[in-house]
Amino acid sequence: MDEALTPKQRRDRLRSVRILSAVKAADLDLLAQTLIWRRVGADEEVVSHLDRGTQVFFAIEGAFKAKLQTAFGRQVAIRQLPAGSHFGEIAAITDTPRSLAIVAETDGLLAECPADAFLALMARDGAFATAVAAHLARDVVRLTDRVFELAALETRFRVYAELLRLAATGEQVDRGVLIRGAPTHVAIAAAIGAQREAVNRELRALASAGVIAQHRRELLILDMERLRDALRRRAGATTSDAVDWRL
Repeated sequence: MDEALTPKQRRDRLRSVRILSAVKAADLDLLAQTLIWRRVGADEEVVSHLDRGTQVFFAIEGAFKAKLQTAFGRQVAIRQLPAGSHFGEIAAITDTPRSLAIVAETDGLLAECPADAFLALMARDGAFATAVAAHLARDVVRLTDRVFELAALETRFRVYAELLRLAATGEQVDRGVLIRGAPTHVAIAAAIGAQREAVNRELRALASAGVIAQHRRELLILDMERLRDALRRRAGATTSDAVDWRL
């Protein structure tokens, strides 16, 4: 795959990865020489939980999810990883086993980066190192909020919080915020630690109240403020509510 791309095409594709967007062209070209470009299929496991690999992956195309699974087969979705994301840096930095499994939700294209090349770029480019640290810090805040939600909030409000997270990457349209390729009710339940039936019930109630509308995998949030206000009244203010995590 790598041989089929010109240096400029490789550079342009790598710049679509948020964490690489500000890396200098010379450093990006140097990094590109170390990468393995890899096509993956939907439902393919890219990284296994507790695997000892240390590569970092840049998601050029497709959507991925980070998850854990109990010994009895129950899945817990940790986060979604759209195109432009990266994953694997914790193992590269700490030389520890993978903390999560990563599975492709759709067909996709990955650029696989050796740990030593990733760490060398961090050492050469202070701004890149800061971007890596900032990304990890955002993940800590997101996960802190989700732990709080799981411990303190009923299913209804955890659904509201998840819808607001999904809306952060949605498309603003005339009637509200449109989420294309929205997760299934099963996936939402896995993300918030709930049963699918409970998620179905809450989404039906929101649709009946005119807060959302859903057609297959397109979810339209018609009244964002109603969701925000209800969640704030129950949970209080959170850091994620105050920050635009799309940056």
